[in-house]
Amino acid sequence: MTTPLKCQRDLFPEKAVAGYLNGASRAPQLKAVAAAGRNAIWFREESAAMPIPEFFGPVEQIKQAFAKLINCPEKDRVAMIPAASYGIATAAKNLPLRADQNIIVVEDQFPSNYYAWAEKCKAAGAELRVVARPEAGAAGSWSDHVLEAIDRNTAAVAIAQLHWADGTLFDLKAIRERTDDVAAWLVIDGTQSLGAYPFDVQEIRPDVLSCGGYKWLMGPYGHGYAYFGERMDHGSPLEENWVNRAGSEDFRNLVNYTDAYRPLASRYAVGEHSNFFMAPMQLTALQQVNAWEPERIQTYCAGLWKGVEPMLQELGVRIPTERAHHLVGLRLPASIDGEKLAAEFSKRKLMVSYRGDAVRVSPNVYNTEEEMMRMAMAVAASR
Repeated sequence: MTTPLKCQRDLFPEKAVAGYLNGASRAPQLKAVAAAGRNAIWFREESAAMPIPEFFGPVEQIKQAFAKLINCPEKDRVAMIPAASYGIATAAKNLPLRADQNIIVVEDQFPSNYYAWAEKCKAAGAELRVVARPEAGAAGSWSDHVLEAIDRNTAAVAIAQLHWADGTLFDLKAIRERTDDVAAWLVIDGTQSLGAYPFDVQEIRPDVLSCGGYKWLMGPYGHGYAYFGERMDHGSPLEENWVNRAGSEDFRNLVNYTDAYRPLASRYAVGEHSNFFMAPMQLTALQQVNAWEPERIQTYCAGLWKGVEPMLQELGVRIPTERAHHLVGLRLPASIDGEKLAAEFSKRKLMVSYRGDAVRVSPNVYNTEEEMMRMAMAVAASR
């Protein structure tokens, strides 16, 4: 039996996490991650040179840690990238697309997983098909509507595991099966789920899975990860850099140019991904997330909602039914004054986000039931 997680608040500075229900915006800094960063800066102060193995060894450890998180047996299918948009742009560059085809996204999708596809369709004269969020009480889930939109002319479905604004979960397994039927690609933005919600690449089999690493993966801003499936094994990277070529660990022979890349997804990694300041922070963060385990994080966050969800529903707040527990978009009834609510959150020293017409509440393992109750009381006081 899996041991339940207890509150992990002591692993963070109290000032950073007190009342912080906004992990979907940016993760608070783990003490251990900050220490790894400080140690990296100290090493740079004391050492002008950098041993050649340090360009490669830590990167391999990071890739292995991320591969473990997504149940990927091949770490070389993981590439180090600077942001989710980099992995999505790489997928868009390599996707074959004709004018008679379509690419599917969902309404209010995060811009980094929209613009690349909009530009791709514009250039090819193809259709960008946007699947609207179902109205309250409408038949069928949002995933059902996505499945209905896929046809024999669909080239790709570009979607998140869960919607960044309200936390709606998409049935990726069913969508994968349907894209298989029509030989379409599945490109997933995992930024708002990986690290807090389980993901198994062997079950979902995405063609590309891309994510930023500074939210639920607890790392520093400016880095991310991408998994590339078999369709991408021989594709074209966004850039050509020295470290991604075969034999790049032999500095003496770098001028002996080669057409060969390092294995699998390595060709898609951003230049200077050995970043000597961020790499120790990334590794420390991934090790901690793997120790917590996404399944246990979800269970912990579900416990935070248990006492307040009935209260919110009595107040007329709409909460997605197909959702995760670490990111929940609350849609308010007309009886709740939005400006008053913002003031009530401020008075109670709570931080949330506002995304579209949703109040986004995103707790994690550092939050407490008392903070969630304060959140619900703020809603009640805003009528």
